Formats: sequence, C-alpha cells, structure tokens
Amino acid sequence: MPFLHTATEKIYYEVHSPVFTDKTETIVMVHSVITDHTLFDSITAELTQHYCVIQYDLRETGNSASATGEISFEAHIEDLFHLLHTLHIKKCYLVGVGFGGQIAVKFAARYEFLIEGLILLSLPFYSDSTLQKIKRCYNEESKNQIPVDKIFELGKLESLEPTNIQQVIERLKKMDPGVYFRFLKLSITDNLFQELTSISLPVLTLSGQHDFLFSSQYLISKTMFLKNYSHMTIPNAHSLFLVKEKTTLLKEIAVDFIKSNKTQPSSLRNDSMKILKNWESDTAIDIQKDFHAHTPSLKVDFLYSFSVYVNGQLITEGWNKRFAQEILLYLIFHHSISREQLCEALWLDIPLSNAKKNLRVYLSHLKKLLNAEKEEPVLLVNRQLISLNADVSSDGLDLLTDLQWITEQSDPTFKFKEAEQRLHQLVPHYLTTIYDDWFLDIRIKIEIILLDLLIWMKEWLCENGKVSKAVFLLIKFIDLVEEKEFIYDEIVDCYIKLDNNEKSEYWLDQKMQYLVE
Repeated sequence: MPFLHTATEKIYYEVHSPVFTDKTETIVMVHSVITDHTLFDSITAELTQHYCVIQYDLRETGNSASATGEISFEAHIEDLFHLLHTLHIKKCYLVGVGFGGQIAVKFAARYEFLIEGLILLSLPFYSDSTLQKIKRCYNEESKNQIPVDKIFELGKLESLEPTNIQQVIERLKKMDPGVYFRFLKLSITDNLFQELTSISLPVLTLSGQHDFLFSSQYLISKTMFLKNYSHMTIPNAHSLFLVKEKTTLLKEIAVDFIKSNKTQPSSLRNDSMKILKNWESDTAIDIQKDFHAHTPSLKVDFLYSFSVYVNGQLITEGWNKRFAQEILLYLIFHHSISREQLCEALWLDIPLSNAKKNLRVYLSHLKKLLNAEKEEPVLLVNRQLISLNADVSSDGLDLLTDLQWITEQSDPTFKFKEAEQRLHQLVPHYLTTIYDDWFLDIRIKIEIILLDLLIWMKEWLCENGKVSKAVFLLIKFIDLVEEKEFIYDEIVDCYIKLDNNEKSEYWLDQKMQYLVE
C-alpha cells in the first residue's frame, strides 16, 4: 500500500488516473470524520474517465497512522501539502465532505496558488442553535464511547434507509472515541467565514435536501453574497450518502464545474464567477450568483411589508393570487427546490398528486409576474425543480445575514457597537408577511439570534461596570422578541446587581403577568 511518510506520520493514499501526465486535471478527495478514503470509491471510478483522482486517509483514520496523535487543522493542512508536493501536483481541485470541506477551505486560504477550485459537500456551518444541540448531546460522560443514539437524534437520521443506518452504525463502532471527539471539538470550534471571504477561487457547495444538521438554508444565508460562490441543493438526498447515492449526478456536476472554470477568461474568474451557468438537468438546478450584465435583478422586501422589484421595476399586482407571494418567499430562502418539497412545505394537508397539479397553475402565474418578454427569465422551471435566476436582494435576508455576521465578531467592543446599531434599525412586528409554518420557523430562528445577542450585550456591559446601560438596553429592545421571559430574567438580574429591590420586584411581577397572559 502506498504511504506518505514524514518524521511522525504515515498517510495512506491512492492515485487513480487513466493517463497520469502534466496535462491531466487532478482532483483530490478529502473525506469526513466518520469515513475514510473509500467514501469516494464510486465517484472516483466515474471521474477517472476524465481526471487523475487522489484519495487519502486523514491522520488517525483508515490506514493512516500518527506517532504524535496530533489532530489540528494545521497538521491536516501540512499533511495535504506534503502529499501534493510528494506527488508533484502543481495545481488541483479539492473535493471535501463535512470536516474534509473545512480542511479544503483552510488549505485553499493558505495555499491558493495550488488550487483551481473547491467543491464542498455538507460544509459544516454551525448556527448557535446547532452548537447548543451538539453541546447538549456530547457531555463529559459520553467521552468514553461514541453516543450513536444521540448522533442519530441530532442529525435526524432515523429516516434513512435501514441499510444506510446500519452503515453509519458500523462506521461509528469502528472509530476510536477519543479520535472522534477530538475531530468533533476541532470542527465545532472553527469559523470558516473569514477564510471563505479571503478565497478568490471558484467555490461550489452542495447540500442534501434532507441534511438537517447543516441545512442548505443556513449555508446559503452565510455565503450567498460571496462573489465566487455557487450553491446547489440535491433533492431527496442526505449529505452522508450524497457521494454513494448520487454518484452520476455528482460526476456531472464536477465535470461541468471544472470545464466552466477552464473556459472562463482569467479576468472573470475572480469577479463574476459564472460557474455552472448553463448546467441544468431534471434532477438538479444550480443556484448561482452571476453578476453578468444580463442577469436579472430581483429585490423582494418582506421584513415589514411585501414588495417585489424586477430589474428596478415594481411589480404591484398579482401577488395575492395563486400563492404567488408564498412560493416566491419560499424560493428566496431555499433557492433550489423540488416540486415535492414545495408542495409538502406549503400544502401538507393536500394529497401530493393534487398539490402538484395545482402547482403547475401557480407556477404559470408566477412566471407571468416575474418573467418579462425578450429578457433573461427570473424564474426557471423544469420537470422536477424550480429555481431563481437572478441577483437577489432582500431586507429580510439582510437582517439575517447582518445578525449572523455580528454574532461571529471576535472584538467585543466592535461587536457591541454593530449590534446596537443594527437593533436600533429594527422595529417590532417584523416578518409578519405570511404565517406559513416554514416562515414562522425562520422568524423563530431570527428571534433566537436576537435573544442570544441581547443577553450577550447585557453580560458584556455588566462585566464592564455598565449595569444601568444594560438594563436600559434590555427594556428598550424587549419588544423585538416574542418570548420575553428570558429578557425579564435578565432585567431582574440587572436590578439585583444595582441593589434596587423595588425595580427587581416590579419586573419580576411583569414577568409573572406575561406568563399568565
């Protein structure tokens, strides 16, 4: 078996290529935590018709071994660098799954001159709520064994096919718990956003429709304004099994991604990034931001009231008919959706066959509203999927991305200043445009971010001896959240710190009245 030997490491790798020459494009596969290089066996067999493909085992996984036992991003980055150097790879594409995607991003940020582009499957972007769920699942008592049941619960994996469930269980049983938890800790304490913004390479992210832990919705909201970024959601798929179950589709995507990258003039690669512009099939539609002059602009505001502008022109009529408003808003957040996914989200109480028949009428109406004659269509529809072909902007999306960006700031003074400024711009009774369950879920997610941010601001002010300002801030912004119980608790805590029993009792009474109501 081929190994890369360093002073302390032994990294297993495989090279697959029909003709290994300098003219052959190279793809390097980086696997996820609970897998090894064999994750890519099926797609490698497909890709070697066109490319040289390199698979390898991360240190402490598969056939690789480590004398030091060190697991860090720095170590993984240098392992990959030594592998490329040993194999005389001057340029390559990186395909990373899960934790492997994190390695790929960090490697590209450091060694961009070695990389042509990134394809990232199930990229771990952890929302605050996801982090809290993970921390609740993995406590100190679980460190001696991998909590299989909790992993299934966290990722909602019970819906997988029985054979797939068994594969996951077998993988987890084979893995050393100590190694697993070190990988996990490394993954959840990492923030990829800064490195992604520093990369000028083309980046394509892929998510499975049924991937609940790293949802495409959250990933899109984090990266949708990066100029070099494209995203695709694969319907009827879970990211754990994307490589295995969607092999042919993934091969097509990878081949087209590489061809598109190679045919773009170098002056465009770092600016408009027209990745996969014409790639479309009956099983998936690319979601992209193409800043070419002919791409339509779509502005959809819904934070307080609903309005739609196509190429700067206000579309005033037709939104209260045939679910046009509801469908468009769902597309704004989900970008690429299957007909089944849309029907289940909006008309769960209607038989699917009937809902799909109705949807054809609804989509025809929406196309008339959005698609002008002799211009690039805004709404793309094929037999399976619906997509927006536009440079999308929205006050609601702005709020979500602003709040997420603020929560990630490491400088507390700067973070507080930005948070206070953004909260002053927000008034109560936002996101009341529609009352569908999926839309209410988004409002709840935003409220959770707001609540966490307000509590952080209060704690930071108190730590800096500004308790009076903290209580003023909490009272001023309390109406921004529906669940006020926690804010009442923080206000009471502030007045206790100020030794103001009268006020603390008053706000405690306010809390009790709120709970009764």
